[in-house]
Amino acid sequence: MKVNKPLPIFVAVWVTMPFSMGFAIDTALQQDTMQRQIGASVCFWVGWGLVLGSCIIRRPWGLTVMRVLTPATLPALLAAHLYSNISTAILALALTHATVASFLALLPETGNVMVDGLSYGDEKRFLLRVPSAIVIGPLILLWAVVVFGLIAGPIAVASDNWILGMVFIGIGWPISAFGFRAIHQLARRWIVFVPNGFVIHDYLATREPFLLRRQDIISLGPAPADTETDSEEVIDVTQFALGPVLQVALHGEVEVVPRSRGVSEVKLAKRILFSPTRPGAVLKEAYLRRLVR
Repeated sequence: MKVNKPLPIFVAVWVTMPFSMGFAIDTALQQDTMQRQIGASVCFWVGWGLVLGSCIIRRPWGLTVMRVLTPATLPALLAAHLYSNISTAILALALTHATVASFLALLPETGNVMVDGLSYGDEKRFLLRVPSAIVIGPLILLWAVVVFGLIAGPIAVASDNWILGMVFIGIGWPISAFGFRAIHQLARRWIVFVPNGFVIHDYLATREPFLLRRQDIISLGPAPADTETDSEEVIDVTQFALGPVLQVALHGEVEVVPRSRGVSEVKLAKRILFSPTRPGAVLKEAYLRRLVR
């Protein structure tokens, strides 16, 4: 499914979230104590404001805020329903609204628009795909730890369990901050088109970014299926990410320092493999900049 200009659509969906999710939570807590109602309202409006502000500012850290907090609306609604049965119609509307918002927040194009807010002058940024070893399992678990660490303390305090709440806040919030920082590293992996070519910026795969100069580029396109990734002249920075892989071939050689557990060594490569979230958009931008023909 292709969605044009997903960020403005996301903003419109998110702005109306109080009328569905907010109403559903109010309904679930309408017979509860005033303290819990206030606690739930504060948590909702703080989260809502953080996501809305992130959309407006458009920075990589804002993308992380969006992708951590927006999907959290789904388990929050289910928890509210289990706590106090919400009517089917209200719950269905709120869940549909939250699902649409989460889908838009996780779209590749949304990520590209958010990180491109950091660009200046004649630059254009495109996110790289998440490594398969991270996206299959650890990422979801880490997200759950971050969300639970954020809300466990306030929920305990709102339930009048101040001691447990302070313990959860003292332990959970630092853990959440550490987890948020780890997740945020995924929003700092991109390629940057610059006037002289493009830079691959991926600290998970290499020690430092490296520039592929316009005059050195022979070709840029889909990588052949039979590409030998263990060849001396090939550097693979895809990290086995799921999805299409692009290959850039060079006239000469470029110096790359792959990240390793031991001592990192400089390698000379004539072909680079990388995996952007929107390979078609990357090739189109390269064509517009006359990097490929």
